[in-house]
Amino acid sequence: MAVRLGFVGAGGRTVRELLDLVQVPDAEIAAMCDIDEARCQQAIERVQSRTAQTGDADAMERAGALNPATYRDVRRLLDGTDVDAVYVSLPPFAHGEIEHAVLDAKKHLFVEKPVAIDMVTAREIAAHAREAGVITAVGYQSRYSSAVQAARKTLEGVPIGLAIAIRMGGLPGTAWWRVQDRSGGMLVEQHTHGVDLMRYLVGEVESVFAYGNTQLLTDVPDLDIFDVNSVAVRFAGGAVGSIVNTCALQPGQGSPANVAGSVHIVAKNMTLMAGAGSLTVMRPERQQEEVRAEGDPNLEMNRVFVQAIQSGDRSGILSDYDDGMRTFELTYACQLSAERGQPVTLGQGY
Repeated sequence: MAVRLGFVGAGGRTVRELLDLVQVPDAEIAAMCDIDEARCQQAIERVQSRTAQTGDADAMERAGALNPATYRDVRRLLDGTDVDAVYVSLPPFAHGEIEHAVLDAKKHLFVEKPVAIDMVTAREIAAHAREAGVITAVGYQSRYSSAVQAARKTLEGVPIGLAIAIRMGGLPGTAWWRVQDRSGGMLVEQHTHGVDLMRYLVGEVESVFAYGNTQLLTDVPDLDIFDVNSVAVRFAGGAVGSIVNTCALQPGQGSPANVAGSVHIVAKNMTLMAGAGSLTVMRPERQQEEVRAEGDPNLEMNRVFVQAIQSGDRSGILSDYDDGMRTFELTYACQLSAERGQPVTLGQGY
């Protein structure tokens, strides 16, 4: 039986999820919603064009048949089209009312990262989702990588001492991204995947002490976010770590090799570099081990969500809303620490 899906937001992330979902036979794209309704059809056309380039006949047929109902308001979508679940792909500042509308309707919920702009909003949505009893998922696709799963297995029972997550990139062109109270800042919005991977591999964080500054992009109009961050991390299990990121790189100014996109872990008698694409393990007096990821973790994430709705079995979902909220809480605590100039213990003072 097909799982009928609705989408709120018709931007790039929605296009990416649709490209995957046309490869999932049991997924039916029933409705889309955007404040600019014309963007819904534009997103469908992008999916059809890009799917045609893959040569996948089945996906091309499903993409060609896409004809979802389109709306400007999520409540009209929920009233006008019967859906089983809704994907919410919006900027951080837009989360809140839309998720509550979906949950009021008792629909399953998929939220793209980060889940909110502040902890009050995130906690209210999490509590509502638990009350509604629906299946939830958050778009941390790296967890579904076979390389990341191999890293988890390699680290089982091994004492961990140090973990480092670094993100060096450029400034996105989207205007809202440059405004703190709309994006949450680059660590919250941009480096969330690296921070989530650190949590997933090492465990929960106890406290952080962060520094941040607007140092290199002072000539960019209407920008009030930090463009450099550095965070000292203490994990609940005793390990320590660093989170470092910048959005100030210019075109052609690449980041150092083996830095971006991976978490570096120093454990007992081994060092790991783990990311969605690969895992490298180095041990004393042993040949370096390389594991290349198989398949597409983003596709697997979407397939698992659809299967969970069909079966009612949530065990395959690797980041539900509560878990995704904990990654947001970590990045939010880092931002607060940098603003306050003092350590922040997670779960306290915000």
